[in-house]
Amino acid sequence: MPRSPSIVFRQPRRTTTIRLADLHSKHDADSIVRLLDEYAADPMGRGRPLDVGVKEHLIDDLAKHPSVVVYLAELQSKSVGLAVCFLQYSTFGGFSLLNIHDFFVSATARRRGIGRSVLHAIFRDAKLRGIQKVTLEVRADNIAAQSLYQTEAFGECQPPMLFWQNALTQ
Repeated sequence: MPRSPSIVFRQPRRTTTIRLADLHSKHDADSIVRLLDEYAADPMGRGRPLDVGVKEHLIDDLAKHPSVVVYLAELQSKSVGLAVCFLQYSTFGGFSLLNIHDFFVSATARRRGIGRSVLHAIFRDAKLRGIQKVTLEVRADNIAAQSLYQTEAFGECQPPMLFWQNALTQ
């Protein structure tokens, strides 16, 4: 699938750059781990930072995953947001889709349109890749995120779906 170049969004008095992360770049790797750690510690994450062991192998594991796509949002050359996505396939629809697995903007950079800019970059890149649908999960109590997603034409699946898990024990 074609890779898209960086997408630059110009906003009043600042420039936000949304680009594909390079998992082999130390700068990008450090930014991804830092942002995911901040997200995990956030009340809308899990309320505590990532475990040290997870931080140590996270980038290597992502780099081995054949369908990962990571977008970084930069404001004044500092990474302030990210979206970790995975390419998937709809067997019922017969088309490729992109699932936004993690979506986060640092607390210090919120309410500046960065999240919306990341979504627009994802949509543009998905279209370049021939992807027909973008999916995501959102916490029921994350009203701010739901509001953003709804303004960008996301809505509950029909019929409504539940997100379940089975934490397999070793």
